Amino acid sequence: MPVHRPTPELHNSAQVFCYLEGFRKERRLLLGLFFIAALAPAYFAADFSNLMPSTLLRLVPAIGVALAAASVLAVIELYRSMARKLIKLHGTYSMIDRQNRIDPLTGALSRSCFLDAYEEALARHRKRGSVALVVIDIDHFKQLNDGFGHPAGDQVLEFCARAAKDAFHQATVGRLGGDEFAVFFSHEEEISEAYIEQACETLLATLRDGVYLNSRRQPLSASMGIAVSPRDDTNMRVLMSHADMALYQTKRNGRAGWSFFRKDILGDMRHERFVERELRAAILMQQLSVVYQPIVDGDGQLNSLEALVRWDNPVRGTISPAEFIPVAEKSNMIHDLGVFVLSRVCRDLPELPDVPVNVNVSARQLRLAEFKRDYLDVLEKHGVEARNIILEITESSLLETSEKFVKRIDDLRAAGFRIALDDFGLGYSEFNQLRTLPFDIIKIDKSFIQNIGLDRVTDVFVSAVVQIADHLDRSVVAEGIESEADGVRAAVAGCRLFQGYHYKRPVSREELALTYGRRPIRAVA
Repeated sequence: MPVHRPTPELHNSAQVFCYLEGFRKERRLLLGLFFIAALAPAYFAADFSNLMPSTLLRLVPAIGVALAAASVLAVIELYRSMARKLIKLHGTYSMIDRQNRIDPLTGALSRSCFLDAYEEALARHRKRGSVALVVIDIDHFKQLNDGFGHPAGDQVLEFCARAAKDAFHQATVGRLGGDEFAVFFSHEEEISEAYIEQACETLLATLRDGVYLNSRRQPLSASMGIAVSPRDDTNMRVLMSHADMALYQTKRNGRAGWSFFRKDILGDMRHERFVERELRAAILMQQLSVVYQPIVDGDGQLNSLEALVRWDNPVRGTISPAEFIPVAEKSNMIHDLGVFVLSRVCRDLPELPDVPVNVNVSARQLRLAEFKRDYLDVLEKHGVEARNIILEITESSLLETSEKFVKRIDDLRAAGFRIALDDFGLGYSEFNQLRTLPFDIIKIDKSFIQNIGLDRVTDVFVSAVVQIADHLDRSVVAEGIESEADGVRAAVAGCRLFQGYHYKRPVSREELALTYGRRPIRAVA
């Protein structure tokens, strides 16, 4: 069993408590010694002033005088002891104060200290000059932690803090928590956007150069949101909120960049809230539809289908999944949307060709305790076997490789579902996922498929994935086949299943049945 070692903060806090308890006891002792020491001057004062009768003075033993003298010496020594403890206490207080001000891992200011310093800078430049705030979030930090371990994650945090200090000269750097940092810098004149952009690009270039993790150089990236005072506002909390909105905009744009706060971002957020309300109503009122895209083999024979949700709003017309799926993810409606799509697939299944259907599942959904129960309930309601459904996990870069998560996927496979990793190749920990996660199908992202033969690194990556899949007896699907040349290059790279507009666009169940026929009617086992 590992020995628990108290943190320096706990140790120092206990030390301060002991010192204070000691001071209370020594104070009582000091008062008693002062009282005893006061007997000697009182004795002699009474003797010389004849205030006391001589008979009473003779009653005071000479030992009392000696005791009073000894008490004086004890008082001096006790005072010196208390002085030494006060010096140590001051040192301990200074250490605790520094720990509260400075993040011990990265050397950046702590959150509270950074916000205090930022608020002071805003007050100094309220009438003259400007203050720029940059909120920095390390991209895919959780996957780095899962793939390389927490010590490597700490190393990444230290590296990013140093890179931020180097990129933003004469700036104050703080760690807001987790993998999020912030930087502010001020000037007596207005800070230009060009200067801020140059500093942001310097930081990204340093991160792209990477840091050595487990003897291997690992490139990094970060997303940034920027707010400038007094242009955007002068209130610290409002500016922090504006910078966070800009940061979210950067993530929506694909990460690894920066965005300045603009007033139209507020309009975008209002639009998102509108989409969220409308989407919730569309799910409840069954206003969404599902189309199907074929996945074929090298001979063009149908292997499986992917179910894709579509939304035709009666007022706004067709709304792209790229617009409403992120809103569903952010608002936690993604599970309700997933249950709706599975229900529609189960309803359509008798009209579809006799092949499995891929249903998209967010990696966030898999973390829900009710996920398996809700999906099995839908299958039971429609009399559908789990072997007819392939759970296609989107955002595979967000997948955990923890023992608990692996067990959850194992349970789904035991229930009869097959598992496909979608958009494989995006993120940091894919090969660790291949080694750890139980899966049946890998779908290589189209950005790799369309670069086969044009980029040597891509060729090596795709070839490695195909070889690993063959060794594990797993299937590989090449996504994004938009031309005959794409299909030929993917086949040469070793892929055996293909999906893309070159073969067929997503179509309704009626059109699909006309092309490939329908599932034969049979009893459910």
